[in-house]
Parts: sequence; structure tokens; C-alpha cells
Amino acid sequence: MATGPSDSSEQPIDTYTRLAHLLHTPPSDREALLDRVYEELLTRESHAYAAGWSDALTEARRRRGRRA
Repeated sequence: MATGPSDSSEQPIDTYTRLAHLLHTPPSDREALLDRVYEELLTRESHAYAAGWSDALTEARRRRGRRA
């Protein structure tokens, strides 16, 4: 998991810690648990995707700056 500055006011939570919390917090039913886990995975995937694009753009700018 990539770490870096966060726009959120809360501290970042380790993926395993967050998943353990979701699994140990009693949901109202099994479907609710699956919905919560799926939502968490989508959130993590979105952040990772955005971070990857940010890294790629930074590298492209760095390379363009060397050629100028």
C-alpha cells in the first residue's frame, strides 16, 4: 500500500486493520457485511488508481523537464 500525504483529517488506516475491523464488527446481516467489504475495496482501488496516475504524470513531467 502506498503512503503519502492525505487530504483527509483522519489518519490513514492500514488495509489489514480496516478489514479486520469490518470483519469483527457485527453487521446486521451477511449481505450488509459483504456490502461494507465491497465498498472498502472499491475505495482502496480508487485511491490506488489515482495514486498510480499521479506517479505516472510526475514521471512524465520529470522526463520532459530533462529534455528541455
